[in-house]
Amino acid sequence: MMRKFFTLLSLSAVLAFVGCDENFNDKVADDVRDASQGTAENIREGHDAAADMVRTADGKTWDGSAETKVGEAKADALENVGEAKADAVEAAGERKADAIEDR
Repeated sequence: MMRKFFTLLSLSAVLAFVGCDENFNDKVADDVRDASQGTAENIREGHDAAADMVRTADGKTWDGSAETKVGEAKADALENVGEAKADAVEAAGERKADAIEDR
């Protein structure tokens, strides 16, 4: 009984690893993805910090938003621009990584 169990377990492990071998292009593509995601995260953080500075300058309410609608609109616009730029960087990185994998 135990022998069959270990045989089945070993077979499952072997089947799980078949086709999982990463080649050089896959590793380079993963590095490209990681770099683009890191850059995108830095862009988001920078725009979020700028939006926070706008809210602070306008005067923050107890819930963290700006006191005036104009101040909150400016802060939201900064966050939206940052999100759009970050999404574009991630998409470009993904396209580049896909091209590397297809070589």
